[in-house]
Amino acid sequence: MRKVLHYALTALAVIALMTGCDGCDPDSDAVWELRLVPLSQTELAKVYSDENGGRWLPASEIPQLAAKPATGADIDFGEVPATKTLQYVLMNVGNRDVYDVTFSAGDLLISPEFIGVIPAAGEGGEIVALPIVSFIKEHVIPISGVGALMEMSIGSFTDALSLSYNYTLEDSAGAESFDVVDEYSVAGEKMGAVIDILASGENILNAALNTPEFYDLAIMGTVLSINLSSSKMDTMAVHNNGNVPLRMRVVNPYRYDAFDGSTIIDTIIQPGAEVDVSGFVRGETFFDDTYDETRGSIIMLGAVRNQPYIFETMNELCIDGEMRLWFYESSD
Repeated sequence: MRKVLHYALTALAVIALMTGCDGCDPDSDAVWELRLVPLSQTELAKVYSDENGGRWLPASEIPQLAAKPATGADIDFGEVPATKTLQYVLMNVGNRDVYDVTFSAGDLLISPEFIGVIPAAGEGGEIVALPIVSFIKEHVIPISGVGALMEMSIGSFTDALSLSYNYTLEDSAGAESFDVVDEYSVAGEKMGAVIDILASGENILNAALNTPEFYDLAIMGTVLSINLSSSKMDTMAVHNNGNVPLRMRVVNPYRYDAFDGSTIIDTIIQPGAEVDVSGFVRGETFFDDTYDETRGSIIMLGAVRNQPYIFETMNELCIDGEMRLWFYESSD
């Protein structure tokens, strides 16, 4: 593996020679640098992993990679609907070997965080593969096993990524070591819907008569049963405090079990918008075994499957499928 790593790092230097060192004087004391070059989906599809978990880009991609620009001083994650990874090749664009390459950032996970050496051009050796560096922004997905979820947090984020390394210049007066720190600004937008259901002006968590219990129904998703008094259900609204739209349906339960439920309301709640469901949502007691196609007792949030954005309701996360809130009504 050491031989492969040596060849691979040498490949980076070869690329550097192709992209930024044409005519370089090997005895020059010019300051050189490392550059991050982003990888496309086409290039990522060709990546493979070694037995130690390292990730590599085959040498066949060198011509295309050499023609690509560096990322500059900015790393833009764009929209982050769930944990997102950006992947780069690190290039030595100088004529001096670079040592002790280290990455650090505030809230990013970086792999690998350390690379021992990236040699400059002229070391020789067969070009085998190029090492890849991954920058990961975590956002409400399992991070330590099934069921271990991060808290919902949406909105813009910023960070600062540091790329540190050193190199040595030698002349007739001796050798001098230089330490370099390159700074990259990081930005992005964490996405998600945050749903509140207000009954008579109160959040449903405060209005519920009994403490609701969540339970998983495997393929069907997550269900929350809520008991409310009739007076609380006279005025109800569903509000989206997030930054993405979310589908909402109010369903009559009498046909719901047959999977062709009578849909009373089917709409998209835009970010910052509210949908008035007063009179449309009534609990089981209100129905009194009488079918009423103008009212429903189930609020369904999300998509049937493959919800594009993580969302939260009642302080609970739903990361797949939909959440169903089933209302039971009691007298005052």
